[in-house]
Amino acid sequence: MRGTRKLLSVAVGCGVLLSIGITSIPAGRADNSAANALRARRAQLLQQLVTLEPAKNSASSALVTAENAFASEQALLLAAQQRLAGINARLLALSGQITSDEATIVKAKQDLAMLTRQSYKSTTTDSWVAAVLSATSFSQAVDRLAGTSHVAEQVRNLQQKVRAKEDAISSEKAEIQKDAATTVALEGQLSQDSGALLMLVDARNAALQSASAPARAIENQIAEIDQALAGSAPRRSAANQGACGNHFAYGQCTWYVATRRCIPWVGNAAQWYTNAARMGYPVGHIPEVGAVVTFWPGGNGASSIGHVGYVEAVGPAAGVPAGYFKFSEMNYNGWNRVNYRVLPSNSSGIQGFIYSK
Repeated sequence: MRGTRKLLSVAVGCGVLLSIGITSIPAGRADNSAANALRARRAQLLQQLVTLEPAKNSASSALVTAENAFASEQALLLAAQQRLAGINARLLALSGQITSDEATIVKAKQDLAMLTRQSYKSTTTDSWVAAVLSATSFSQAVDRLAGTSHVAEQVRNLQQKVRAKEDAISSEKAEIQKDAATTVALEGQLSQDSGALLMLVDARNAALQSASAPARAIENQIAEIDQALAGSAPRRSAANQGACGNHFAYGQCTWYVATRRCIPWVGNAAQWYTNAARMGYPVGHIPEVGAVVTFWPGGNGASSIGHVGYVEAVGPAAGVPAGYFKFSEMNYNGWNRVNYRVLPSNSSGIQGFIYSK
């Protein structure tokens, strides 16, 4: 009986201790463990993102190179087309000149015929007339006719005039036709080269999309982790957030955006997306009013160190169709100059959007 009581007392005591132990574990420890796991996972993802940057930047540079080559080829093609248009204009003018010169030649030949008749009537000797009539060609007849002293000088001058006109027309026409043939061949080659370069641009754009896809997937995972760590708290409108100090170079795109909203991180434009994510700012690929839009180096006209802007409106809105967004920027068309652009929301040059906490 005593043994039974002792066992009962021990069992009750253990039960009390277990109860106390379980209820005394802070509820936050489990949460801290989950948060630490998310932070560790986030650090791993950031490291993966860093390793993907070289390939992505290389693909972006290759795309920019192809786009520049295509633009240069298009400029050459336009110049060739303009030159061909000029040649066509010269040919048209020459056609008019040929018509006029042909009329002059006809008149000259009529004059020669008249001189021949006058010479025939004015001479008393038929020997030279027989020589003219027996000539086998017009040139031979003219040469024989030129032997007569009273018309020799007139025939010679008229003959030279006719030949000079004919030679000038033939020479100019041959030169223009040669230029036209050369230009047409050049235009064809440039058109072929432009087509090849356009295909290269498309291929490199696809390569950039392929290289960017893993990074975007990782960035989305980081954004989801940041949302989880923040407890899925609703975002505050970045439009009302305001600036919180500006430590960027005056007149640059980064300086301008920092005057529109709070930018606590540092770095050039190409580093903003990653640096903002590291500080817990949500990022993604859907434009929102008040968000920062970041561009890949070379994307949509960005420099080699990237570019940033401030989202002003998202379509459908006034002047902004659905699927597009409007943003303001600085140092795109000139240092310390603000301008506005409208781009597709899924433009390949966009790295992503930085939202407000």
